[in-house]
Amino acid sequence: MIEYVDNDKNSKMKHKSYLFSLDYGNRLEERKFVKDVLDNFNRFQLTGCGLFINNNPYNLEMYFSLSFEKADSDFDSWLSQNYPHKIRAYNVFLPELLEAASRKGYSLVTFTDSEYIEDIMTENKNELFLHPDRNVMYEAWGKPVLEKKKKVFLSHSSRDKIIVDQYFNELQKSELKVWYDKEEIIAGDSITSKVNEGLMDCELGILFLSNNFLSKQSGWTEAECNYFINSRMKKNKSLIVVNLGVDFEKIPPLLQDYKYIDHLNDTAIQELVESAIKQLKRI
Repeated sequence: MIEYVDNDKNSKMKHKSYLFSLDYGNRLEERKFVKDVLDNFNRFQLTGCGLFINNNPYNLEMYFSLSFEKADSDFDSWLSQNYPHKIRAYNVFLPELLEAASRKGYSLVTFTDSEYIEDIMTENKNELFLHPDRNVMYEAWGKPVLEKKKKVFLSHSSRDKIIVDQYFNELQKSELKVWYDKEEIIAGDSITSKVNEGLMDCELGILFLSNNFLSKQSGWTEAECNYFINSRMKKNKSLIVVNLGVDFEKIPPLLQDYKYIDHLNDTAIQELVESAIKQLKRI
């Protein structure tokens, strides 16, 4: 969120600006979000609203820009409740897009209500969108032969990495796509951003439950565990627990109901591989 202050000395007006990166190839779905915003916030709260569209076939982009004179805190609350996974554009700012639009790098359309959104964000190409929605292209040309594989997130304490490495290697040998922090995060990366990306990108969480995992000092594992439990309850992700020696009574109550894999069993790694494959097919 960017804050703009009117330079007029007689004005104390502050503008709060939001910018969201939307999926150019999925306009039918994205327009629900755009219409919902416009239907919930009127022109007295929302002082600016528009789409920036990049029709370069090598870099298709769509940004949704919002500017609030007031009620931005109401919008923050509404967004977190209704669209918690909507991500604000990172390091892309409104002045840059306006400057690019002036050079015809982006097309720009503004609106004040939801009446014309369906006419603007069509699934077929139009004057603003020079390329149709992804599904329209699939109908004409077929879907990609190599579809994106579902991914597995390895949630663990860094103190258990030697053990987790063994499971990771076998999952890779079985051609399962895995998000593993030691492979995904390099020097200079934001750990928080990378972990958030991994959590959103993975359909299955594998929780390596150990005393280290449950330690009060291990805030990351607690947050990851809570995320997959909540997602499992909403039935949009799943989880598997690998018990690295935690007594049953010490297992968090919400995990006690799940059948776990006992690391002490000789077949534990193979059992995990087979269970992961089956769980991914169910999602």
